This record gives sequence, C-alpha cells and structure tokens, in this order.
Amino acid sequence: MPSLSGDDGGALLRWFGASKRDLPWRRTQDPYAIWVSEIMLQQTQVATVIPYWWRWMERFPTVDVLASADEQDVLSFWQGLGYYRRCRLLLDGARWVVEHGMPTTAEGWLQVPGIGKYTAGAIASIAYGCPAPLVDGNVERVYARLTGDGAANNELKDAAWRWAGKNLFRERPGDWNQALMELGATVCKPIAPDCKQCPLMQQCVAFQSWRVNELPAKPKKVQTVQLRHTVWVPIFGERFGLRQIEPGQWWEGMWEFPRILSDGNLDSPELREIVGPGWRESVGLVRHSVTHHRIAIDVSFVRCESASDRLRWVSRHELDALPMPAPQRKILKLVLAQLGV
Repeated sequence: MPSLSGDDGGALLRWFGASKRDLPWRRTQDPYAIWVSEIMLQQTQVATVIPYWWRWMERFPTVDVLASADEQDVLSFWQGLGYYRRCRLLLDGARWVVEHGMPTTAEGWLQVPGIGKYTAGAIASIAYGCPAPLVDGNVERVYARLTGDGAANNELKDAAWRWAGKNLFRERPGDWNQALMELGATVCKPIAPDCKQCPLMQQCVAFQSWRVNELPAKPKKVQTVQLRHTVWVPIFGERFGLRQIEPGQWWEGMWEFPRILSDGNLDSPELREIVGPGWRESVGLVRHSVTHHRIAIDVSFVRCESASDRLRWVSRHELDALPMPAPQRKILKLVLAQLGV
C-alpha cells in the first residue's frame, strides 16, 4: 500500500497551514464545541452548519447546559439540519458525559452514545492531540486517488482506515487529520478537482495515470423509493392542530399535522377520525426527499367544527417554536399562502 513520506507529509501540513478555511470550531480546542461541529457536519455542508453551530453554542454553551435541556428545546434548535437522530444522540451523549466524565482518548469517546470511529478520532486528535486516525468521505476520496485504489463501498472504507492509521503524523495528529479532510473538501473534490493546487499532486497515482475522474469507484446505486402521503392541516378558530410523531418513525418526537400513507384518496376516513368533522379544502402538492425516498405529499386544510382531543392546538406564533420536520414547514407555508396569512 503506497505511503506518504515525511517530505510529503510536511508539504500537506504546510499547505493546510496556509490554505485552511477559518471555521469557528477551529478556533477552539474545547472538546464539546468540536463534538457539536462534527455531529452537525455529518451529511451536511459546512456553509449550512456554521450559523447553526453559532446559534447552538449560544443556547447550549457547555455539555452541562445541553444535558439539562428539554428534548423539545434541543430539537427546535436543530430544526432545519435534518437527520434528527443525530440531535437525539448528541443529547444522549451529553447526558452520558455529565454522568461519566469527558473522555480524553478515542477509545473513551467510543463509549459515548452516538459516537463512532470517525467522530472519536476527530475529537481525540483535534481536542487532545491523541494519535488517532480518522476517515470520512473526503479522506476516502483522497486515499483512493492518491493510491489508485479502485475499490468501492466497505472494501474502500476498510482500506482507507488501514492507510490512515499507517500514515498518521503522530506529532500533529489533529492538524494532520484536518489537513486530509480539508484537501478532500476544497481541492480533491468529487467533481472538477483542482489538482494543480494539490500539495500531493506528484505522488498521486490517479493524477499521474489520468484516472482522477474514475476514482473513487462509483458504488452501486441505491434504488429510489417513491412514497405518497396525505396531510390534513386542522384549523379551529385561530389555532392549528398537531400531533407528536411516535417513536420508530421518521422525525420521532417532533410535531406534525396529521399524516398518513396514501393511495391518492384525499378524503381519508382515518384522517377524518383524527381531525373530526369540518370543511376540507385541497391546497396542493409538496415534494420532499429523505435519503433515497422521494415523497409526494397531498395537502389539505380543514376548518374544524371543534377542537379534537387527539391533537394539540397551538397558535400561529407557537408553531414557530415547535420542532417540526422540513416537509411540515413546507406544508405550513403552502397553507398560509392559500389562506392569505
């Protein structure tokens, strides 16, 4: 397996020192602040995360503050980032840390709920200078091109971890890990990589063999699943009716207008039983994606004759404070436009 020589490693670290982005979580070695950033950055772009990170750290500045917070409050501050399981695991992890203490090694961080091999390596190396490797999608891509490895999926991931462990710059593991990730994020990009700016260009097998656009090998495509939902937005007077999403469902613990899987029939007896009698009007269609699922949502609002005790009734102002999934926010916007509010 090709390795980085000492000179190559020095070139990468010099490049990182001169070219790294000024990200707020890079201005601290607080393990909690770094932990929050790493969880937010999973499957989310840096530009999206930055304002959320600032807002989160202002509201939950320490692990103790987060651990004592109400889940609904925590979810409301995560609202818009998606993949809400990350948020719940972060809260669970904070409560674990308050009880057991803040870990200082990668092995210790692996005991924390919601922390995997990558996040453990990131926190331990960046916050504590522990010699722990890490591999994310960016590092996998750098590895595949640098070494010419044509593997994919788990085979590529396993090989990248072995390579990262062998090539870890132990004197500065935090900077080294961040440099590899930064190289993948800003230079060795998935599309249109800027190879001429790469400090490892001369050692890169893919560049030297004109295979940059072929690597990493494309994984097998996941088949798209098409779903259709029907949602009714109940209105009684000036209040809106919602229900809390049950455990085991997408967005569990958050709030939604009554929703069912649909066969295209908008006048649903199941929804009528939940909402109660009233006058219904179709509003339109909302589309949303969750992983490989494509969801078409038929939306109606219902002027209810009474306030069903199966729902929580809140004002328009209270709606803004409740944690609601992104498609439900889209639905609310569509209904408010229809109502001229």
